[in-house]
Amino acid sequence: MTAVAVAALAGALLLWAPAADVRRDRLAAVAPRPQPAAARTRAPDRPPGTARRWSMAAAAGAGALLLLGGGLPAAVLAVGATVLAERLLRRAGASPDDEERLARDLPVACDLLAVCLTAGTPVGAAVAAVGGSVAGPLGERLVAVGGLYRLGAAPRRAWAGAPPPVDALARVVVRAGESGSAVAPALQRLAGDLRSSQHSRVEAAVRRAGVWVLAPLGLCFLPAFLCLGVVPLVLGIAADVF
Repeated sequence: MTAVAVAALAGALLLWAPAADVRRDRLAAVAPRPQPAAARTRAPDRPPGTARRWSMAAAAGAGALLLLGGGLPAAVLAVGATVLAERLLRRAGASPDDEERLARDLPVACDLLAVCLTAGTPVGAAVAAVGGSVAGPLGERLVAVGGLYRLGAAPRRAWAGAPPPVDALARVVVRAGESGSAVAPALQRLAGDLRSSQHSRVEAAVRRAGVWVLAPLGLCFLPAFLCLGVVPLVLGIAADVF
């Protein structure tokens, strides 16, 4: 019996923890752990593709210098072509604003909303679910609209103040809710129309970019054309006349 008591006492001493250690462990489990200094100090974000953009601009400037044949005026024009190409490339790679992000994400949101409504999900829950799955300002807006639906707001009141191009989605949903018609086919047609208009905008932007890319080349060829083609012709005609 004595050996059994000693063994039990030894086990209790091994399993016993002071009250201070218990409190410390509980606080450590509840309180958030501080992040290390390397995680808190984050380097400032750098625009992606900076080195690549400048290398492409430098290649354009070197091409302009070779076309002009060297010299101080050619070097000045090559530097100007380099700076112009860098600015055009930076503008082409700039992050889109909120309206462009809304227009880009809206067709996907329309398709998701149509799928949810076709499956029998209520409008408010479907809008909130789609807003939770779409990132950016569109998702925040849809989550807010879904919250108004859950609070019992009317469709027109829930979609009030929707910014363009979300107002097109608002009109489709409100019109279907007031008339009782099926909203899923209308959402699918809206998604197709939005994708077509977005494709047209992209094609127009590509055409404009092609014109701006050829502008430095035109600036390089125009002086050469004037010096090698127009000026000798004018001087020859002037020599024959006078």
